[in-house]
Amino acid sequence: MSQVIQKTRLNRFHAISSYVHSMHVLLAVGTVIAPAVALIADPPPVFMWVGMMLAVLYISIGASLLVVAEYNPYHRLTRWLYTPKARKIMRLGVFIAALIAMILASVTNLPLIATAVPLAWALTAVCYGSFWNGVVRLFIVTISIGLGSLLIHTVIGDEWEPLALVIAALLALGILGQDSIYILAIQLDDLRTREAERAIITERQRFASDLHDIQGQHLSLITVESELVMRLIERAEYSAAAHHADRIHSITIEALDEMHRVVYANREVHLDDEITNAIRVLRSAGISVNRDTKHVQDLSNEVDNLLGLTVRESITNILKHTQAQTCLISTQQERRNGKDGIVLIVADSGNKPTPLTSADVSSGTGLKTLTERYHRLGGTLYFIVQDNGSRLTRWLPYLNGDME
Repeated sequence: MSQVIQKTRLNRFHAISSYVHSMHVLLAVGTVIAPAVALIADPPPVFMWVGMMLAVLYISIGASLLVVAEYNPYHRLTRWLYTPKARKIMRLGVFIAALIAMILASVTNLPLIATAVPLAWALTAVCYGSFWNGVVRLFIVTISIGLGSLLIHTVIGDEWEPLALVIAALLALGILGQDSIYILAIQLDDLRTREAERAIITERQRFASDLHDIQGQHLSLITVESELVMRLIERAEYSAAAHHADRIHSITIEALDEMHRVVYANREVHLDDEITNAIRVLRSAGISVNRDTKHVQDLSNEVDNLLGLTVRESITNILKHTQAQTCLISTQQERRNGKDGIVLIVADSGNKPTPLTSADVSSGTGLKTLTERYHRLGGTLYFIVQDNGSRLTRWLPYLNGDME
C-alpha cells in the first residue's frame, strides 16, 4: 500500500510542476500574442507598432530567462545570469520595457488584456525571489511604473489609465504566490529525500554494527578453538582435538544461523519482483516455468517481504537440490480460521540426485528461519516431497487491512 501512496504523491507532484511551468509558458507566449492581435486588429502608426512589439518581445524573452534562472541558475540558457549584477541589469531592462509598453499601450488605446499580460509577466520576473520580499518589490515596482507613466502622460497631456497596471499587479501577485508554494514543495521534497538518505545511512550503520557484533564474537571463538585444536594435535591428543573441531563446526553453524536472521530481518524484497526474477533465473537454467499469480499487489510490507523471501529461498533450493524440468509458481486467495489470506505455492518436477527432504525444513537455516517468521504472523509453511517432485505451500493472512 505504501508503494501506491508514494506513486500517487509523485504523480501529484509532477502534475503541480506541469501546471506551474505551463502557466509560465502561457504568460511568456501571451505577452507577445495579446498585443500583436490587438495591434493587427487596429493598427496604429508604424513606429508605435514596431516599438510596442519590440518592448513586449524583450519582456517575453527577458522575463522568461529571469524566471528560468530562479528555478535552475545553472541551465545553459541562463548560466550567464548567475551573478547578481547580471540579474539586476536584466531586471532593470525588463522594468524599462514594461514602462515603455504601458505608455505605448495607452497611446495606441490597446485593450485591457493586451496591456495587462505583458505587464504581469514583467512584474513577476522583476519581483521574483522569496514571497514576502517579492511582495514588497512588487508594490514598489508597481508604484514606480505607475508614477513614471503618470508623469509622462501629464507631460504629453494625455489621459492616464491605471486599471491595466492594477490588474497586472494582482495577476503577478497570484503568480508569485503560486510559484512560492511550488518552490517550497520542491524544498520539502529535497528535505524528505535527504532525510530518507540519512535514514538509509543510519540503518546501514546499525546493520553493520549488528553484523560486526555477531560475527566478531563467533570469529573470536573460532580463532581460540582453532589454536587449541592445533596445540592438541601437536601433543597427539587427537580425541580432544576432534571434540574441539566439532565445537568449531557448531560455532560456524550458529554464526551462519544468526547471520541469516539479521539479513532476513533487514532485507526489503517484494513478491512480484522476486517472482519475475525467479522466472528469469529458472528459464536461464533450462527449467520451464508456469506462472499463475494473482493478488500480489497492495500487500502489507511485512507480508510482501516474507513471501518474496520465500520465493527466493524456494528457487535457491530448486537450483541446488533438484534437476527439475518444470516449475509452478502460483498465488491465490484463501480463507483460513476466519481470516482472509494469500497462498503461495512453488512446486517442481522430480528427478533429484540430492533430494531435499522434510528434515531440511527444520535443519536448513533459510527454511527454518522462514518457518519461524510464518508462525509469528499466524501463517503456515508446508513442505512435501513427492515421487514427481517437491511442493512448498505457504499461507499468510492479509495484514493491516490491505485486502478485503
